[in-house]
Amino acid sequence: MSRSAKRILGNVSVLLVLVALVTVLAVSANSPTLLKNDAKLTAEANAGTPIVQALNTPSPTPEESANAQSTPMTMSDRSQKWADEKMNQYLSGNGAQSFDAFSGNVQGDTIRWRSPIDADLVITVKNGWNETDLEAYADQVLITLEHDSPELSSVTVKTENNSVIKTVTAKNLQN
Repeated sequence: MSRSAKRILGNVSVLLVLVALVTVLAVSANSPTLLKNDAKLTAEANAGTPIVQALNTPSPTPEESANAQSTPMTMSDRSQKWADEKMNQYLSGNGAQSFDAFSGNVQGDTIRWRSPIDADLVITVKNGWNETDLEAYADQVLITLEHDSPELSSVTVKTENNSVIKTVTAKNLQN
C-alpha cells in the first residue's frame, strides 16, 4: 500500500471516529436515559465502599437561639453537652467523622451516650457484644481522651438491654 493510500485511510478512520462521537453526543442530548446516572446501578457499584458521614447536628433556629439565651441551661443539659464534647473528641482523636467509620467494631454500634454524674461517661451500644469488647472500647475512650480531658474519671460501656456492662476508671487504666 502506498503512502498516500495509508494517509487517506488514516484520515477516513479519524473522520469516522469523529462522526461516531458527534452522533453519540447528539443522541445523548436528545435521549433522557442514554449516558444518564442510574441510581440503582451506582448504589450496586458502590456497595461495600465505606462512606464517612458527618455528624448530623441541626443548626438552631433563631427562635431556639433566643430561647436558649433566655432559659438557663439545666444540669442535665450541661451533662449531656459535656458528654457530646467528649464523644466528639473521641471521634476526632480517631480521625472519624461519625461512628460509621468503625463499622464491624463495637464503636460502630454506638447508640447513645450520657454523663449521669460529673466526670463519668456512659456509652450505650447495640446488643451482641461481650464484656471484653466493651472493656476494650472503654479503655480506648480513656486513652484517646486522657490528655485533653484529665477530668474524665470513668467510662462505662453497656449494651442497650443492660445485659453486659463494663466500667473502666482512669485509675485502673494507669495500673
